[in-house]
Amino acid sequence: MKKIILSMVMLSISFLGMAQTFDFNNSDDGWNIYTHFTATLNATYMTLTTTPGDGTIKNPNFSTLTAGVDTSAGSYIGITLKNSDPNGPTYMRVTYPKQGNGRVYKNIDITAGDTDFKTYWIDLSNPNWTGTMDDIKIIFKAVGNTDYILPTNSINIDIDKIEFAAQPSTTEQHVYEFDVDNDTEGWQAVNGTISGPSNGYLTFTPEQNKYAKIKQLSHHVDASQYSRVHITLKNLSTDDDEIRFIFNGDTQNILDFPISTSDADFVTYDFDLTASTAWAGDVMVTIAFRDPDNPNQAGQSSGTGDFLIDRIEFTNQSNVDNKTLPFLDIYPNPASDYIKVQTKNSITEITIYDITGKTVYKQLNMDRPVEIIDISQYKSGIYLIKVKDVNRYSSTRKFVKFR
Repeated sequence: MKKIILSMVMLSISFLGMAQTFDFNNSDDGWNIYTHFTATLNATYMTLTTTPGDGTIKNPNFSTLTAGVDTSAGSYIGITLKNSDPNGPTYMRVTYPKQGNGRVYKNIDITAGDTDFKTYWIDLSNPNWTGTMDDIKIIFKAVGNTDYILPTNSINIDIDKIEFAAQPSTTEQHVYEFDVDNDTEGWQAVNGTISGPSNGYLTFTPEQNKYAKIKQLSHHVDASQYSRVHITLKNLSTDDDEIRFIFNGDTQNILDFPISTSDADFVTYDFDLTASTAWAGDVMVTIAFRDPDNPNQAGQSSGTGDFLIDRIEFTNQSNVDNKTLPFLDIYPNPASDYIKVQTKNSITEITIYDITGKTVYKQLNMDRPVEIIDISQYKSGIYLIKVKDVNRYSSTRKFVKFR
């Protein structure tokens, strides 16, 4: 009888261990090892609550030693969470053991102050991602893989689902504007680091003598609907003078395009993507920043400067100038108390930056062609104002505040 019972228990463990999705429906699903977290189980998700900080407690994490993930089924992990506190962590690491000693770490930027759940996909592929993986840990840190010091008040992070798959489950998106601070819109860095977005652009810092790129795992583009891409960026590198597009990881059907270096201002490029046979169906895009003349290895980044990316848009239009507002009037200029902003079409967004690049004003969804902005409390000086309309046209102008 004892042998029969033991066999049944072992069968149950084996069956449960091969699960590839953890949905946390009134259960922690075995994710029950917490550091600087306590857990509350809800009907469809688990709430992790941080320990109140004292200035020294940092980097909360949770993990499992019984995941039982079949790595042969795929190397992608999708983590669906809501990081609702504006002071929450902005960086997440997934780690699992190396064979022998040490651990493999995979990283992604995340947003804070969420009003809804977001899914982050991370590629866990590595020679150590093999067999059945039981030991998986998720660590929360601050942007740039720096320490996240827990605030004195507790914050909540809701975990809705953790899933493992051969390919990410993506949503359609063809315009990336980087206008929400610290929202990378799903772009991840490979052999480099991402900072921001801030001041309306994303900053990518390539790693020297590496194949540096940004890749999209959360969104795809319907290639049947869009044939071109417009990219607005400022290349601060002195030697990285080429962009490479890779679609769905297909490195056999790539596209390379030249770009300028040491830019003094943002430059908008228009690239035709249809020359690649991989540009078909739903496409996840990778963009590499390259130095074809790198003496270490052709195509690796020189690491001689950042890339400031203002906008990526997949489109059918070849004219890159058609996104400039056809009419924009800002008056009075100079001004002391207010400025009046007027366009032909309804305004959807206005952002004002001071001379240091700090955002001092942001308004969304006005849905009217005229907007009056009170600047009476601004310091005297020069400001930049960026205006977008309902057709996604935009322009940036200077104005002067006096008195």
